[in-house]
Amino acid sequence: MQMNFGSGTRTQISHSPRQPRYLHNMENIPTMRIVVLGNTGSGKSSLANTLFEEEETFTVNHSANSETQSCQSENKIINGTNIQLVDTPGFFDTNKQKDTELKHELLKCIIDCAPGPHVFLLTLKVEKFTSQEQAIVDQIIEFISEEALKFTTVMFTHGEQLPKGKKIEEWVKENKGLNDLVQKCGGRCHVIDNIYWNKDQEDPYRNNQHQIEQLLKTINRTVETNEGNCFTNDTLKHVEVMKESERDRIKQSSSDISEELLNEEVNTSVLTKLKENSVGMTGDVIGAVLGGVVVGTLAAWLGPGLLVLGAVAGVGAAGVGLLGGVTGGMVSEYSGPVTKAMKSNAKKLHVHVKSPSVK
Repeated sequence: MQMNFGSGTRTQISHSPRQPRYLHNMENIPTMRIVVLGNTGSGKSSLANTLFEEEETFTVNHSANSETQSCQSENKIINGTNIQLVDTPGFFDTNKQKDTELKHELLKCIIDCAPGPHVFLLTLKVEKFTSQEQAIVDQIIEFISEEALKFTTVMFTHGEQLPKGKKIEEWVKENKGLNDLVQKCGGRCHVIDNIYWNKDQEDPYRNNQHQIEQLLKTINRTVETNEGNCFTNDTLKHVEVMKESERDRIKQSSSDISEELLNEEVNTSVLTKLKENSVGMTGDVIGAVLGGVVVGTLAAWLGPGLLVLGAVAGVGAAGVGLLGGVTGGMVSEYSGPVTKAMKSNAKKLHVHVKSPSVK
């Protein structure tokens, strides 16, 4: 699989046991960010393991009420490209959208995938399509913006439920709600079965290896169609400015810090700042990842410090444009210095909004 990261060079991507298994140093290595979405119990974690050709990298819980309760991000180098795979909590679980713990995990997801993912993998189960499933699809469409759908592939799990001899595209067309969703995603869909399709199958179509190969081709086409760009929005770009500024600050005080520890400290620091400004806004945090967040809410939970950065980056001065309704008083509440590094990071992110590779 080939990917273009905007530099004019291409990297061949495919599973290979000769490649280093995990990333230890991200310097000068192109990164592709993939975020796995779906309801609790839809098979997100198992899909992530199948994609990485691992059994236990991502935690799989078989309790009906548990599955992914936290955001888990793992990296694997595949033929010279760092694949960052982010497994998320149940974004669309209506009974959890006001859950404080879920909100904090969603903030982690924003931090992990900033300045934005190159691909969303949306998981749904192959099952009888009822009004309950239609409600889930309706909610997904409500949360995911039209722009984000350009980066989305629908991944069906529990493929053994697919009627013999039928391809997933044929099955999808029998369900108007599903077909509408898949068409909004450019017709991109695949199917796997994390239990039954790992073994040799008489039908090569009902084989995870075949399906993952096809998925990798789809990911490649998605990246090429989007000209190597990642999905991003002002929230994700602001968070990336926060991360880069924290990285500069920590490196100045601890020049010999390891890359792994540096990343941990950066993410922890940014998460703390976001949590302090995001009380009671779980639904809007979801919107911040997948589409448009209400500008007033965006201003509130990003915090006054970033409003200064917003003006520096040229994405809207206080009280004007993007962050409309933000008062000068809110900006003045930020007492810390706006450093040259902060200005540089903000300006760079604004100028190179479409650059998908972040060191």
